[in-house]
Amino acid sequence: MGGGIAVRGDMVAIAWSAAKGHVFLVDVAARRPLASWQLPDGPSGWSDAAGVALDGRYHVYVADPCNDRVLQFDPFGRLVRSYGAPAPARGDAGRDRVGVLDRPHAVAVRGDVVVVAAGEQPRRCGVQRFTPKGTVLRPLRCRGDAAVAWSAPRALAADAAGILVADTLRGELAIFRGDGTYLRAVPVAAGPPTAVARARDGSLWCIASGRVCHVTSAGAELPLAGDLEGAASDALALAVDREDRLYVLDRAGEVVRRYQTDGRCDGEVAAIAPASAPPPPAH
Repeated sequence: MGGGIAVRGDMVAIAWSAAKGHVFLVDVAARRPLASWQLPDGPSGWSDAAGVALDGRYHVYVADPCNDRVLQFDPFGRLVRSYGAPAPARGDAGRDRVGVLDRPHAVAVRGDVVVVAAGEQPRRCGVQRFTPKGTVLRPLRCRGDAAVAWSAPRALAADAAGILVADTLRGELAIFRGDGTYLRAVPVAAGPPTAVARARDGSLWCIASGRVCHVTSAGAELPLAGDLEGAASDALALAVDREDRLYVLDRAGEVVRRYQTDGRCDGEVAAIAPASAPPPPAH
């Protein structure tokens, strides 16, 4: 079961997967569902939903690792386009090249660039970039070196300061400028990072071994304040909003909780379950 979360303005987008990939949009101010839809089946006959992102026009981008693609939808659930050149049906040859998305797990949008993290094997092209219309751009280079392979990156975040990559099996967070220039790596002592976000003060939120961690920009672990201490033991994804509040997708991807800057939980923003899922929008 996979999942992801993105926040922009008063909208929260949640990607959730159980047999099929689903997207839920929630008005976080009113705490009410706005829309939901199921991802269309791909060549595999199935769909999946991992990372999710929102752009400035509230288009929704969803990583579908089952079908080696990222899908872009408008806010009403209409499919706009698909990213990712066809991967070879068999074998590993040809999966590590520019434009091919080999089991993508994360997507982020920064301005007019769509960033995708992919790969379950070492991949030099494990973090790809596209224009919103699908033109392939130069990939982000692991540690700034085209010869170094990414190690199964599972998460991305993009903000005004740049781009963050959770290089999961390497156990570190890679920090880039917005133009793709590599800056440094931040080690995560708590375990392989599977989610990442940046707080306003430059410190980093991540998920390691299913729990939320807070580290300095140098990697030193910070204490968790308020209700965050021990609150999430099976977290899947997280995001930070414009007011520096933390959103955590927890309990196997079925609950989103919001935490104020002092660590106080102000309740569930959304609860996702098959029986309570909002109906798909009318087209």
